[in-house]
Amino acid sequence: MGLGITFILISNAIFLFYYFISKIYHSKEYKSEILPFYGITLLFLFGGLSYISAIIFDFFHWYYNLTILIYYRLNFIFYVLCVASCIFVYENVIKKTKYLLTIYMIGVLIINFFIGTFEALVLFANFTFGFALIILLILQYVVFVRPTSGMLKRRMYSSLVGLIIIGLGNFFRNPSINETIGYYIFSLGTLLINIGILLMGFGFSAFSTFTDLNWKEKLHQIFILTKDGLLLYAYSFDVNQTIDDSELRAAGISSVRIFLSEILKTEDDLQIIEYKNLNVILELRDIVVFALVIKEKSSFLKHKLGEFSQKFCEIFRDSLKNWNGDMEIFYPAKNLIQDIFELDK
Repeated sequence: MGLGITFILISNAIFLFYYFISKIYHSKEYKSEILPFYGITLLFLFGGLSYISAIIFDFFHWYYNLTILIYYRLNFIFYVLCVASCIFVYENVIKKTKYLLTIYMIGVLIINFFIGTFEALVLFANFTFGFALIILLILQYVVFVRPTSGMLKRRMYSSLVGLIIIGLGNFFRNPSINETIGYYIFSLGTLLINIGILLMGFGFSAFSTFTDLNWKEKLHQIFILTKDGLLLYAYSFDVNQTIDDSELRAAGISSVRIFLSEILKTEDDLQIIEYKNLNVILELRDIVVFALVIKEKSSFLKHKLGEFSQKFCEIFRDSLKNWNGDMEIFYPAKNLIQDIFELDK
């Protein structure tokens, strides 16, 4: 049973490796910051490889009562590389540690080659990964949980919980624990690690690029129109005000109308269109079109626009049904925009 769950764990790691490889591909296309995605991709790659070597070690350990050091060492090496990749992600984003923690993990990797017995390597692994887990939890909170809000904060909390579960799972998979408590605990540990890596993958998948941590800097303008192209409301994030200038309104509306005829032909509720050096996220709800103009592609802002459009339609449902062309009816949308997009009032 334990080996079977480990095979599922390897499959999950390979799937997440492939998923984040695709993230890198799209990030290159949009010239975004992609270096941290390499760290996440390697995290799942080395994680999968570590458990492949662990399966070989466990096979000999369980069925033949042999502890072949080379297989445990391979498991250790790949797991160190996995942890180092994760730490690299945090250090690349925080940009204050000068990669000292990543260098520390590389030092651990080198030291392992000078350890000649299985028992000593197990002891060294327990100390190394126990210390590394504490560092990872601190960095996850400082780098990703504390600065974020809303949906992004919830997703980052899921990654934090995932890390805790992975640490607990690895504790249960420890050979010393297995021999003390029983090998059934090994399967529980593997199951927990499965849950943990899926939570981590789910959390980090919220990012289109890691510049989403500064998602407010990507905001430019938002236009709310009818499907016939009549403007209901326009707002500029650059000046944090309703757009009252008729020329600015006209320019924005003409740009959005370019896409309306094509977007209405599709069945997609949400699309992102590149326009010059900007991106336009379009969402259709009932008779209303929401166009969020942003300076860089962002999955998180797609979520924010969806949240805003839903609440806008709920608040102004009656006004939309009986609209007579008076735009001032929708001026209270300014407060809703400031609340949803977490702006200063």
